[in-house]
Amino acid sequence: MYQTLLYTEENHIATVTINRPEYGNAFSEETYEEIIDVMNKIDENDQIDVAILTGAGKYFCSGGDIRYFQKMIDNEENISEENVLLTGKMVKSIKKNSKPVIAAINGVAAGAGLGLAMACDFIVMGENSKLIPAFINMAFPGDTVLIYTLQQAIGTFNTTKHVMLNEPITASLAKDYGMAYDVVSDENLLETANELATQLVHAPTEALGYQKALMAEMFYPELDSFNQKEAEYMHKSSKSKEHKEAVDAFLNKRKPNFKK
Repeated sequence: MYQTLLYTEENHIATVTINRPEYGNAFSEETYEEIIDVMNKIDENDQIDVAILTGAGKYFCSGGDIRYFQKMIDNEENISEENVLLTGKMVKSIKKNSKPVIAAINGVAAGAGLGLAMACDFIVMGENSKLIPAFINMAFPGDTVLIYTLQQAIGTFNTTKHVMLNEPITASLAKDYGMAYDVVSDENLLETANELATQLVHAPTEALGYQKALMAEMFYPELDSFNQKEAEYMHKSSKSKEHKEAVDAFLNKRKPNFKK
């Protein structure tokens, strides 16, 4: 059905798996569009009450594909505002979905992968998993409305620390912050996510949908305007010498030099 996702249904639970393990489950443009599509279908499917989102292999999602960034630089292309708006549309397909969505974090959720996780209603983490903002390492401010959703979860000063210094949020710290619903052994991750999903399946589905609608409207009223502004800044930063230096340094496994 999808090029970059695996999809299964069982016992009123949909499981969506990002399936690009050879690339650390980094996003392609198709992945954004396919997640939007599958989430819209889950929203409309009366046989599905809950969704689980996870990644195939070692990682949940490593964010943007840096080799694609290099290709854009080589072709003298920049990240378009439309592409960043697509990341916001993906987040909205989860935030405004009438069904609860559980992120089961295996390995690393980085950059846009962290933004995807933050869009979900519950985060279950393997004990060795990490949440990494990552954008600043590419000389990007960020997309997927990550700064907005992270600030709502952990406050302004903690958000500033993590996004500006790229300090990872370990599983234990995520639990301390109240971000992680549970932290379990890596091998028990999907089992725990399914147990939570089953609990939600037995809850009143319509009332859960109303709760989600209330929270989306009242807690994230500026999601669209934030996404518009980050689209503008991501487009501008993709033209910068700093971004080109960051990509080259990453691919050549060296420390970037951002000195003017």
